[in-house]
Amino acid sequence: MDLYHHGSRKFPKAGLVATSFARGWRGVAAELRSHPAGELPAIVPTQMEITLATRRSPGAFVARKGAGVRQRTAVEEGTIWLCPVGVGEDDISISAPLEEILHIYLPTDRFAALADLYGDSRISAHDVHYLADLRDPLIRQIGLAIRFELMRETSAGRMMVETAAMTLTARVVQAYGSDRPTSGDNPNEVDCPKRIQRAIDYIRDNLERDISISDLAEIACLSPFHFARMFKRVTGRTPHGFVSAERFDLARKLLADPEVSLVTVAHRTGFSTQAAFGTAFKRATGSTPGDYRRQIT
Repeated sequence: MDLYHHGSRKFPKAGLVATSFARGWRGVAAELRSHPAGELPAIVPTQMEITLATRRSPGAFVARKGAGVRQRTAVEEGTIWLCPVGVGEDDISISAPLEEILHIYLPTDRFAALADLYGDSRISAHDVHYLADLRDPLIRQIGLAIRFELMRETSAGRMMVETAAMTLTARVVQAYGSDRPTSGDNPNEVDCPKRIQRAIDYIRDNLERDISISDLAEIACLSPFHFARMFKRVTGRTPHGFVSAERFDLARKLLADPEVSLVTVAHRTGFSTQAAFGTAFKRATGSTPGDYRRQIT
């Protein structure tokens, strides 16, 4: 089922501040919503929902019931709720308006991939506990990173989010589901540098395209989880950090040619718009693309 269908059904009266709908993210979706006070419709989710309060809402409480468990939680900055797959919520109410709430959706195949990687059938999206009022620094940090990307597109933001979603899935399973299984040595580690180099070559040849962790992992013949870990071990950078650096290097080279338009530079470095490229370039270098071009030409 479309990950975005859940939010529109569960929050029909909520405002949509930002969404990843048009970002092309794979295996994860996110919505930043504002919620009015009132009742929410009953729903049985078909994906893992992680909710993070990014701001404090004084005097506001969320009351909900799922799997026969009733919870009432004050809405403080950093408060986290988990709603696993298949846990029907039939009594949800919000006592006062909530200005900004982040909703992250993970499909069941994220959890199935972990189960395959570790060879442990106990890992399942259905086995995560129905919990509220969590204070988990790692989930909060990942959530805020996803929120940042929702609000400001970056050169390798899609890769960052998809990598973060893997970590988020693992954290939910490890801390709030079945025990984390112990993995043995991976036979692919001997030739990992060669596999990672294939991915690096692909990145450098396709900087203008959407590049996902899944694509790179397939090129390296590794699972996405193992690829992300081995990529950093081999290169010293995360995949999204490497792609971002390569794209900005390309941008500098293109800006040195006054015949190349700024729109072309933006598209060739993986940005959807010139405005998004300009914002990201200034944040990374301290200069706008136009100012940088004038300085070097």
